[in-house]
Amino acid sequence: MLLRLTRGLTFAAGTLILALPAGTARAQDTISCVFPFWFGFAPVFVADEKGYFAQEDLTVTWAFDNDRANVLPALETGAIDCTMRTIGESMARPRTPETSGTIIGTIDISIGADGVVAGPGIETVEDLVGKTFAGEINHPGTVLTQFALNEIGKSISDMDMRLINTDDSIAVFEDDSIAAVATWEPMLSQIVNNTSRDGSKVLLSSADYEGLITDVIIVRTDDYTENPEKYAKFLRGIYRAIDDYMEDPDDFIAISAPEFNVPAAEMKEALAGVKYTTYEETLNYMPAAGDGKLRDVLDSFNDINISLELQDAPLEYAPYIDGSLLPDLFDGKTR
Repeated sequence: MLLRLTRGLTFAAGTLILALPAGTARAQDTISCVFPFWFGFAPVFVADEKGYFAQEDLTVTWAFDNDRANVLPALETGAIDCTMRTIGESMARPRTPETSGTIIGTIDISIGADGVVAGPGIETVEDLVGKTFAGEINHPGTVLTQFALNEIGKSISDMDMRLINTDDSIAVFEDDSIAAVATWEPMLSQIVNNTSRDGSKVLLSSADYEGLITDVIIVRTDDYTENPEKYAKFLRGIYRAIDDYMEDPDDFIAISAPEFNVPAAEMKEALAGVKYTTYEETLNYMPAAGDGKLRDVLDSFNDINISLELQDAPLEYAPYIDGSLLPDLFDGKTR
């Protein structure tokens, strides 16, 4: 069972950094990227395998590490150039307006892979008021719940919040005192299909709020400012790989599943709850003018994260989010 469950695991940085084949000359530009163990980031592997980065004279190295306490300092010091994760997580403390890291693109959107399972008698989000809710404070399912509660004038503080490890959500939900639990696939479906609590159901999922749980590409601000074309090369590789997924998902999965050490069938099942953002969709999310969908998501998370005490103050859209590379990204270039 490795699917989405593995997204919460921490891997030592450097354990999976790509080595260049013997005798291969290093490309002029190099980007080192560290990101969580999550299938949504597979376009990096496909772009490398298909030679899209090499065609741009770009070398990309990578490692898995979910711990922001490692990743943010590495961006600050220049030890790495790039990371990827949900925008809500990226905005949370210890980030401040002065922290290095600029969002230059989107990569995927959760459309059902994250959610909340509720027990019998819980039919609406309002039914959770005064009940015990189990989850991690910055989990996408918890974020969805806070967002839904905001819509009815309530908040997480109106529930009894029990902090758990998401990996334990199947066992935790068997406790009848737990009204609902935040989790993700494959546990989301496993709980509903196998729980002893008759009448349990998916109360909320990321499919209900498409775009709220969006993974973004974050790069080292000073290097991006000095070398924007290097990061344009990276984006072109990513969006060409996403084009490949749209045209032939089985081939895309066959290439990338070994990087996660999982069977292709398991990866395919998990990606059913994920929507990769094409180049055109990314333009809609973050046009150069800054009035796209990602601004709405940022505004929502300013409210959510402050409510959850994950931020001290709202973050401004610019310069944290910069879509200036996108409008002309493929002009005169191969796609």
